[in-house]
Amino acid sequence: MTTTLSLEQPRTRARVVARDAVARAHALGRTALFSRVERLTFAPDPLAFLAASSSVLGSGTLWEQAGAGLAFAGAGLAWEMCATGPGRFGQIAAATREMESTLVRDDDFAFPSLGGFAFGEQSDGSDVWSNFPDARLVVPRVLIQNNGHESLLRVTVPAQPRSAPADVEEQICDLFARARDWSNAPLSVDATQTGVGAQSFPSQMSWESSVATAVALIRQGLLDKVVLAREERLLAENSFCPISTLARLRRLDSTATLFAMQSGGAWFLGASPERLVRLHGNQVDVTCLAGSIGIGSGEVERRQLASRLLASAKDREEHEIVVRSTMSALAEVCEDVTRLPGTPRVVTARSVQHLETPVSARMCEAGSIIDLVERLHPTPAVGGYPTDRALSIMRELEEIDRGWYAGPFGWVGLDGSGEFAVAIRSALLSGRRASVFAGSGIVAESVPSAEYAETSLKLGPMLSALGAA
Repeated sequence: MTTTLSLEQPRTRARVVARDAVARAHALGRTALFSRVERLTFAPDPLAFLAASSSVLGSGTLWEQAGAGLAFAGAGLAWEMCATGPGRFGQIAAATREMESTLVRDDDFAFPSLGGFAFGEQSDGSDVWSNFPDARLVVPRVLIQNNGHESLLRVTVPAQPRSAPADVEEQICDLFARARDWSNAPLSVDATQTGVGAQSFPSQMSWESSVATAVALIRQGLLDKVVLAREERLLAENSFCPISTLARLRRLDSTATLFAMQSGGAWFLGASPERLVRLHGNQVDVTCLAGSIGIGSGEVERRQLASRLLASAKDREEHEIVVRSTMSALAEVCEDVTRLPGTPRVVTARSVQHLETPVSARMCEAGSIIDLVERLHPTPAVGGYPTDRALSIMRELEEIDRGWYAGPFGWVGLDGSGEFAVAIRSALLSGRRASVFAGSGIVAESVPSAEYAETSLKLGPMLSALGAA
């Protein structure tokens, strides 16, 4: 079932002007936000708008489900919310509520904050992820909002207590004029990157040794499952192009959720097949994804492999751990928690087939999707089970810094609705360097060499999009 981005028809309001925003800032004694929207007569290409706007304003941000025509794409920083430490989810939830009190607008369309969270609390001194704190959500200055039926152009600017209303109005008008041009920009895709070198980290031998250790611990009854990830470190002759990479990923699989965030000189981006959670009204939807196999070289082989995946006791066990854990977590704050009958089913995400079970529920009380994100992350599909023990073992055995890999990435509206994906099939780009990540769920029947092959399969599409495969 496809759910729109909730761009509801606006109720009639008196038109607000820049003077109202400055007055709000003066009353609060701090920055206020002034936002306007206008309807577009066409649906701009989100990637083309992202490329044009971020090249001028920086801070590009993207959330796109191309197959459903859903997208947010924008650039520039009107508002930024960052958090660190164990209270990062609560800090971001509080910041979004606080932001609402600063907002002056005359529409009731969705007003999203976009961004994500690191997989876990990051250690100090990580150069690779220095531009990405434990949590970062932003409100872009210019934003395209596509919901599959209509498209909006939103411009949002900060207003200070001592701002001149005329200056704020001029800034809004100037951004609208430029954003209209950006919405008509064509999408230009660079030629595939050449001269790309890759280094596996850790080495295959070292990673498989860690898997063997994990299997031994699981067979001793210390835990049921742990997910171990690895990294491919790339170095190219020229800088990687994030927009071209995203365009190639979209072309490979239009059913994936395309996401991207620019921070400093780095881009974190990917094409995830896995929804963490969606909240619309009080309706909750989760996708449980665990258990993988390749697609083969043709339709006949794909079906044979799908049948093998469904019949695999090892993969079914790995998958059911995720489903049980998810349903248990939702049951604490939701009612009518149900899994889709007849599941798991097999779904295809580019070069990989997965076992998938959709789970739905209804929240007992009004709340924010950030609360559900905190409750569900990390799922056993990316961490393990039992969670605390699996994460402890993962930290001992993994030799990489996950950063935002496998963390939640998505959007939240002022009413608490929104959607977050699990940021797998992802990469961090910084100039000529890139890091690409993939993980595999380890259970008692895991074979180290087979698990390594699975991660290679998952890495394939991103490496191809970056010219390294």
